[in-house]
Amino acid sequence: MQSVLDCLEEGILLLDRTHAVKLASKTAAHMLGYEEAELLGRKFESLVERGPDAGLHERAWNRLVLRGKGPGLAVVFCRFRDLDAERVLVELRAEGLQPGAPAAIGEIKEKLGAVFDPIPDGIIIISEAGEIQLFSSGAEKMFGYGRSEVHGRNVRMLMPSPFREAHDAYLSSYVETGVKRIIGIGREVVGRRKDGSNFPIYLSIGELWLGGVRHFVGVTHDLTNRKQAEEKLLTLSAAMDQSPVAVIIASREGLIEYVNESFTQLTGYAAEEVVGRNPRVLRSQHTASHQYRRLWRAIAGGREWSGEIQDRRKNGELYWAKETVTPMKNARGEISHYLAIQQDITQEKLDREALKESEARFRHVAQLTGEWLWEQDPDGRYVYSSAAVRKILGYSPSEIIGRCYTDLQIAEREEVSAPSIHSKEDFRPFYRLVNRYRHRNGKDVYTESSGAPILDDAGRLAKWRGVDHDITEHKAFEDALRLRDRAIESVHVGVAISDGQKEGNPNIYVNPALCIMTGYSREELLGKSLKLLRGPETDPGTLDQISQAIAAGRDCTVDLRYYRKNGQPFWCELLISPVMEENGKVSHHVGIYTDVTERRRADESRHELEIAKGIQLSLLPGAPLRVPQAEFAGICVPAGQVGGDYFDFFYSSDSADVVIADVSGHSVGAALIMTVVRSTLRAEARKMTEASTGPAQILQDLAELLYEDLNRSELFITMFYMKLDPASRVLTYANAGHNWALLLKRDQTDCVLLDADGLIMGVRPRTDFEEKKVQLSKGDLVLLYTDGVTEAQNGAGEFFGLERLCEALKASRTLPPEKLIQNLLDDVYAFCENRSLEDDLAIVAMKVR
Repeated sequence: MQSVLDCLEEGILLLDRTHAVKLASKTAAHMLGYEEAELLGRKFESLVERGPDAGLHERAWNRLVLRGKGPGLAVVFCRFRDLDAERVLVELRAEGLQPGAPAAIGEIKEKLGAVFDPIPDGIIIISEAGEIQLFSSGAEKMFGYGRSEVHGRNVRMLMPSPFREAHDAYLSSYVETGVKRIIGIGREVVGRRKDGSNFPIYLSIGELWLGGVRHFVGVTHDLTNRKQAEEKLLTLSAAMDQSPVAVIIASREGLIEYVNESFTQLTGYAAEEVVGRNPRVLRSQHTASHQYRRLWRAIAGGREWSGEIQDRRKNGELYWAKETVTPMKNARGEISHYLAIQQDITQEKLDREALKESEARFRHVAQLTGEWLWEQDPDGRYVYSSAAVRKILGYSPSEIIGRCYTDLQIAEREEVSAPSIHSKEDFRPFYRLVNRYRHRNGKDVYTESSGAPILDDAGRLAKWRGVDHDITEHKAFEDALRLRDRAIESVHVGVAISDGQKEGNPNIYVNPALCIMTGYSREELLGKSLKLLRGPETDPGTLDQISQAIAAGRDCTVDLRYYRKNGQPFWCELLISPVMEENGKVSHHVGIYTDVTERRRADESRHELEIAKGIQLSLLPGAPLRVPQAEFAGICVPAGQVGGDYFDFFYSSDSADVVIADVSGHSVGAALIMTVVRSTLRAEARKMTEASTGPAQILQDLAELLYEDLNRSELFITMFYMKLDPASRVLTYANAGHNWALLLKRDQTDCVLLDADGLIMGVRPRTDFEEKKVQLSKGDLVLLYTDGVTEAQNGAGEFFGLERLCEALKASRTLPPEKLIQNLLDDVYAFCENRSLEDDLAIVAMKVR
């Protein structure tokens, strides 16, 4: 186990009932700052920091695991303490394990599954032959297979070629020679998912001995995200190096740590000349010192700064740059570096001056129109606005001059202002683009914008000139229509709209949900009637009901059986509503289609269970049995609606027969099998009484008679059968793999276990059963029961057990059988804290008189 856990990237702690650490993986110890030996024996609570924000997480932990509420899964966030008292944030997943040592290899694997299932990595256990024995939840998610799909199959199904073909040879070679290639080492390999796609994984393999048999344990970690992150990091690094703008990264102390090639081209300084120096090496005397002070105040306070500055190149030449400086923060939210981006705007500054001469004529023309005319510089700042902006946005022209259009707009991904999709190299005009603004009074305003770039004589972008038209009312109407369409497209029920004026009512609209439900594409349904969904079992009466409703122009709701494109039938709840014109005529029909197959199946299942319950109750004795020398009583309590337990007692001329049985399963089939068992058993008992044979022969004949039915239905039966001779008070009994009966002698304080050798019914057609006898006396008690009694569990996962049953029997020994059974049942419910039983239980008590 330790070697397997040490392969995992997840930290694993195994706790006992007292919450002490019994096992710790290397990853867990490293994560929490302890040595593995230091964690062993420590209480889990001592590792959790108790802060004001931990209460909710502790309650979730206590409810799911520490209070013993059974297996469960929770994801909470806690802080652990390491040896240096530093806080470590970890994601905690907890899985409760049922108590009790595993008694078989299958149970050991089940325990391993409970440990490994919460782990996101894949855990796969295979035999020496390569057959999959355990497939964790992480493996299911990683490879796309369910456990039942892979169990017992060769693990090479999870490998692409050529690894698949070489795998078995490698396993056999290792078993024969002991030469390792992967085991105990781990390496990157390629896995193959159920859908046929390949993906990178890191595979660690170890050996595991279960019950003296060697197994191999593989731990698979999906490297897809890691590989993608590495590729993304390389891409981002290349983008930084090849960026057309100058990039500078400085430490918190202001020393340059990185510059890109564009920085060298802009400033003339090579990287080795500036790394380790302060950016003031670029400073000229033409940028005011107060601007630098504002810059440092902003970035030291964690805010981004952006502005225009004039710096000096290495050769002394001045240049203008638009600079943005952004603080970079580490995981703790502390500023660790500063990122500065410089864009050369020297030529742009000159171009702005040249364009001022043409503004006067444009402003005069703009006043003559009622639309909002504007001009923006290449950076999106307004340099001119007509008076119409007051009517549209509530601002005067002077209030928006110098502001960027983004200051007025409500930024939305799908509604980006026109200039923002253009650059200095892209001078295409734009037309009828929708912008969303915030009016001065707080309301949203939508405009339709058209504009074009204004170029200088050198072909460079000088500014943008455009016009906005108010479309707020029109946009509101369009949005309402769009919302309705999206809602219909998104619902999970099928929607169809048909033309009520045309013959056959062809569909003019169907939503995606209807296509998914029926298997037909939208193209296959449009222009056709949904009569194509009808089939052999579609009820004609229901179809007539629909036709009558359509003809009368009224709503109609029905359930009917339709057929998908592939021929598969399904139950559909159909609601048809007419759409009326102003003149009262039906123009369209709207049909709502809901797949109710599962609901119908559930209704049918409930009906079957009611039938099975009635069958089961009819098998049980209707009242206690009293004979001259003994009295009998019994009870059967199913855990669900239908149980698999059964008992019976009956009296013939010279014996009283008692039987208790447990049929596997809780279905109608189990109830029907029990009907056959009861009839066959009574017939055999009557025949054997006449032949003076005992319980062993009855069980033998019964097992032979029922074998074919049990084997065909994949069921089995355990049964305890006994006969009491009233005259001699001799009890003869035989057992077919059932629980031991309890005998409590009148003059003794301990229970005696009654058992006899015998195999459960349904395993072999011919079985021999041992028969035993015991002499009873007046006042003796015999108790028969099913495992639902002894295996009833409380909240801590403890079993009621045989010892508690014996103590409860002794406490009620003086009571008549009916009252004794009720007391025993009350004790079981009290032990289970009045929770629902997990298994059926049956009890039969016999008291000798």
